Amino acid sequence: MAQASDAVYFPSQAWFAEYEERINDSDAYAESASDWGVGFNGDFVFEMRGLPVDEFDTEAMPERLRDEIDRYVQAEDNEYVGYSYVGLEGGECTGARLIESEAEVDAGFKLSADNETWKRLMEGDIGAVDGMMSGAFDIEGDMQKVMQYSQASVHLTEAAADIDAEYADEAFID
Repeated sequence: MAQASDAVYFPSQAWFAEYEERINDSDAYAESASDWGVGFNGDFVFEMRGLPVDEFDTEAMPERLRDEIDRYVQAEDNEYVGYSYVGLEGGECTGARLIESEAEVDAGFKLSADNETWKRLMEGDIGAVDGMMSGAFDIEGDMQKVMQYSQASVHLTEAAADIDAEYADEAFID
């Protein structure tokens, strides 16, 4: 089913731009993460596995979204995978965007999950820390640091959940 072309879709550059803005507008995040990434690399790569690209009706998609999926979603190990970068330092987001591969950025952490788990996070049905503790998310990086800043993780999740987004895998399925 086709959606309005001005909708914000996940995953897209527009969604990550909105996420960056929401993070930077959050006083609660700024306070809880004021030391995050200070003296260590607090940047994240988000790995989104199992994107159902083969099922997309790409002709119904806005051209920009179609181009971004072509560029940023790769076939890896019999599934489609997308990566994004979220720079976090001193209570601010220094950048958030889709990336072609995790090798193009230097991030101190990597958070990985399948597409459905990411959607549950963005809908507020699962928290990042709860997801890591339960195994729904895989984390690479200093888990002790993540636990130390668990309240900041809550605020990052809230910022994502506040975005009124359409999911490409729901909006454009054949």
